[in-house]
Amino acid sequence: MLRRVTIGLTLLLLVLSSNAQRIYSSQNLKQLSSDELFLYQRKSLELKKKGEILTFAGTGVGLLGIVMGTVATDSNSSDGDLNAVTVTAATMLVGGGVASTIGLTMYFTGYSRVNRINRIQYAESLRLEIVPCGFYCKHTQNYQRGITLRLRF
Repeated sequence: MLRRVTIGLTLLLLVLSSNAQRIYSSQNLKQLSSDELFLYQRKSLELKKKGEILTFAGTGVGLLGIVMGTVATDSNSSDGDLNAVTVTAATMLVGGGVASTIGLTMYFTGYSRVNRINRIQYAESLRLEIVPCGFYCKHTQNYQRGITLRLRF
């Protein structure tokens, strides 16, 4: 029973995360206006910054937990104080590790979204095309043959 619930929740999490990423897909981003792209880029930059902060804070708390646990085992205090400090140090170590992991995933998600948005924005701003020549010459009364190089920005 527990296995079925775990598998069901994992599949639900995968479906929800894939639907959340649909907004930032390349096809959807190409259809947006420049104002909407700017809004999504700002949200992605905020997610990236929050991920950095959470990663650094989690790493700091985890390292503080390691130092606290090391000092607690070296000190000569009573067993009651030692147990409380050890539990606190272990909690800080585990909490810091979890916060760092979540922060890293937030950072990399924001980083990839920002790169995807930048690729869409700059790909649309400058375009180089080579097309068949389509100019009509009135003097010779026909179309010119050749290739035209177009630069759009």
